[in-house]
Amino acid sequence: MKVEVQWKKLVKPSVPTPSDQQKWKLTSMDELQMPNYVGVIFYYRDNAENPGVDISQRLHQMEESLSKTLTLFYPMAGRYVEDDGCFIDCNDLGVEFVHAKVDGQIDQLLHGDPDMDLLDHLSQFPTNIVGNPLVVIQVNTFECGGSAIALRLKASTVANWPPPRIIGSKELIMSRFRFSGDAILKLKALARVDAKDSMAKNFQPSRVEVVSALLSRALVNIDRYKHGEGRTFAVYMTFNLREKINLTIPANSCGNFFAMIFGRSGQPVSGKRNLEFNGMVNIIHNMISDAKTKYATVVDREEFCSMVGNSIAEFVETASSSEECTIAFSSWCRFGLHEIDFGWGRPVLVSNISLNLRSIFLVDDEGGRGIDAWTTTSEDEMTLLKQNPDILAFTS
Repeated sequence: MKVEVQWKKLVKPSVPTPSDQQKWKLTSMDELQMPNYVGVIFYYRDNAENPGVDISQRLHQMEESLSKTLTLFYPMAGRYVEDDGCFIDCNDLGVEFVHAKVDGQIDQLLHGDPDMDLLDHLSQFPTNIVGNPLVVIQVNTFECGGSAIALRLKASTVANWPPPRIIGSKELIMSRFRFSGDAILKLKALARVDAKDSMAKNFQPSRVEVVSALLSRALVNIDRYKHGEGRTFAVYMTFNLREKINLTIPANSCGNFFAMIFGRSGQPVSGKRNLEFNGMVNIIHNMISDAKTKYATVVDREEFCSMVGNSIAEFVETASSSEECTIAFSSWCRFGLHEIDFGWGRPVLVSNISLNLRSIFLVDDEGGRGIDAWTTTSEDEMTLLKQNPDILAFTS
């Protein structure tokens, strides 16, 4: 499919930002990380109840809504400045709003593996965030009347990643593994059956834990098949710190507020290549539980920032090493992404944008009970992952 940009414009807040609010100092957590763009794509079919709505009308409606929203979130219309300790100049220069046409049907994107080059064209953005818009919204309209709305916004991510979609000499590809609500119930039941009798009654693993465990187990077993039984692994996950600490946080605060948490294996038992599913569930469950306890007890801000910074630094060091198998998860479940309705219905699919990192993003499915696992890894690993009996048994 060919994507052709029709126009670009800057959308500014409908009401100018007051002069006393024009310098937004970044937090110490933001300064720990490197500025970059993260993104999500919302896919909409043409509304059957109101087909053929004029595209220009929809775009105008979105532009007006965006302008009013920027009055509330005015830093997003500013520009990132590295001088003087890193801050956002809330100068109302605006966010970038793009319209592109796609010569195809949106159903071609809703089934099968995503084309990462196509995803890049559906969500174009500046290579350098300094001096450029902090938010880029690209509305891609299809011949069928459907649309894919890509949102890229300034966030912070760790530095020192390899070149785009390359790890070593291997190109990365992305696939979606669909876990239905019923499949997840079966995985939860399996985790409880395998738990020790004394624990089984009270053991209630979450959706994210069992899906992460199944995928991690498959990737670890693939890695050990390729590199040998003695190779260790580390599972990392972004951990949302909101409502999990006892430090006072302003009610209207926004921005990065997460740490990296991890669960690491011990040395594998000789002659035992395959890791048990319940063993991986326990690693991930304990990783999350321990993080909740650790961060809930912190009462000193400097200690808190140090802990967050150390967690990110350790992740960078581990991910940059080839000494062990590293698996990175991020969960967007319960973010309400499928509830975003611009007036022509809710999205039928939500995905992350293409990444240059071997990673797994977990997103609620359209019904809210299942999980779509957007998995990015090397082509040979993806082939083996799709052939894994457990993955085949619990995904569609």
